[in-house]
Parts: sequence; C-alpha cells; structure tokens
Amino acid sequence: MIVDCHVHSWRYPDHFNRDAMLANQPPPARSWPDEKFKLMWDNPIDRYLEVMDGYVDRAVLVGMKSWDTLGIDVPNEYLAGIVKQHPDKLSWCCCVIPTEAGAADEVEKCVKEWGAVGIGEIAPAYGGYHANDKRAYPVYEVCQALDVPMIIHAGPGHPRRLRMKYGNVLAIDDIAIDFPDLRIVICHLGYYKYEDAAFLMAKHDNVFGDISWLPKLSGLERSTLPRDLPVVTHPYFHYAYPLLYALTQPFGTTDKLIFGTDWSSSPPQKAIDLLKGVNDYLTEYGLPMIPEETISSILSENWKKVFPRLAQH
Repeated sequence: MIVDCHVHSWRYPDHFNRDAMLANQPPPARSWPDEKFKLMWDNPIDRYLEVMDGYVDRAVLVGMKSWDTLGIDVPNEYLAGIVKQHPDKLSWCCCVIPTEAGAADEVEKCVKEWGAVGIGEIAPAYGGYHANDKRAYPVYEVCQALDVPMIIHAGPGHPRRLRMKYGNVLAIDDIAIDFPDLRIVICHLGYYKYEDAAFLMAKHDNVFGDISWLPKLSGLERSTLPRDLPVVTHPYFHYAYPLLYALTQPFGTTDKLIFGTDWSSSPPQKAIDLLKGVNDYLTEYGLPMIPEETISSILSENWKKVFPRLAQH
C-alpha cells in the first residue's frame, strides 16, 4: 500500500492573500490578469484524484497557514470536507499556527470531532515563529496525548517576506526531547539542511523525514520546470545526496524516510518513478547504490510507523 503523506489542495482566490502572493512573483508577472494566477495556483482535489489512480492507494492532505508570507491560508473545514467526500482515498492533517491562542483547542477539535490523523504542514518560517517557542508547547502536548504525528516544514523557504531565522531545523531537537512520544516528520528532509535533519532522525526515535518536493527540486522533472531555467541533469545535491546521506551513514535511519509528493509540486507517477529509478542515476555517476528493499520500504512500509492508524484501513 503506497501512501502519499504530503498532499496540498487549495482554491484560488478563496484561500489567498493576493498582496502577499504578488510580492513573491517576479516583476513581469505582477501585472498578469487574475485568470492566469488562477491557472497557476488553483489546486482542486479533483486533479490529484485523477493522477493518483493506479499509483497511490491513499493520500494525506496537509494544510498551510502563511497569510503574510506565502499568501495562503487553507481552512481546516475545507480539508475535512474534502476527506468526508472521499474517505476511501484521503485522510488529512489539520493545520494551525501553534503559537496563537486557541491553537491547541483547534487541534483537539479537528482530531476528535473531524477525524484529522495528525497536524501539519506546520511551517514556522512561513508563520513567523520559532518551532521551539514555548507558546507552541500546548499544541505539541495535545498531539502527544492524542497520539497523532506532527508534519513540520522545519527549514527555510523562498517567499520574500519570510524571515529565514525562523527556519532552524535544529529547533526540532528541543521538541523531540521535551515530547519524546510525539512523532515528528521533517518535511522535504529539512531542505536545504539535509545533514541536520538526517542527524536528528538518527538521534531521536520519534523523528522522521519525508522526501516530498525533492524529486521536483532535483530538476529531473524537466517538464515542470519553467522554460527559462536550465535543465539540471545531475540529481546529486537535491535528490540523490539527501537520500544517500540519510541512508548510507551509520545512523540506522533507513526505515525513517516516508514518501510524499508535495502535490501539486510533483505528480505521483513521476515521483514514484524517479525514486524507483534513482539507482540508475547513482550508477551513472559512480555513487553508492540504495538497496531496492530500502526504496520499497520508503514507498510502502515506513509510513506505518508515522500513521499506524492508517495501516488499519
């Protein structure tokens, strides 16, 4: 059973702060008509349901709350409603800004009443807070008590208004120590702080990593790149390198990477094909191979350690 553990759905313009979104666009694009931005940003779940068929058995929707930086705020009610329509294919994680008043109560309601299976995508850099801010601890306490995982974009990001100081992957160390029974998934393997994320996975039993966005970031998904960008033919740094680092160091982390696409960033078929074919690239460049059993486990087994309740479906 293949589970895509990192899927987004939002609607443009309903969930968007257009002023913040425009600030992140290159100057020529800021004068585009709204219809063009709708084509670029609107991401209804129907598109994913079409492309998951035959490749992914279940997907976990994650939210995003970044009104002032990325310019997106997806209501939990929206995600819960989607899953209610497709319970055989979708599950969801609720999203909050954990430093805000009432965030812990929101998580408890989403899990107990609306069926959320975790929280995420928690994004400190996008929300303007430190992951280990003590104001966020009530949310982590609720998650630990309810035995649901936290999916966290712990690293930095690209929006122009985002402050990089909040994207400190090592802040996860404090959370993992203070909440040893809280399962924590570091999105994108901590991009671009891969070594920090891999070491945290090795240091803490309760820390995992997902590989979402890495296939797209590698440049191997050539058809998705803007035409004015060069094609990257060497996948080492943003795809093969983080996988190799996490899997070949003597840390015992080979069972702690889980599969995710970060849809709409990476179509499931391409992401799966690239992962299954990564050894072709490693061979081409004379790099160490990743055991096929390890690749298979990333796709179909490791998610069970993070979402044990989903394994019962």
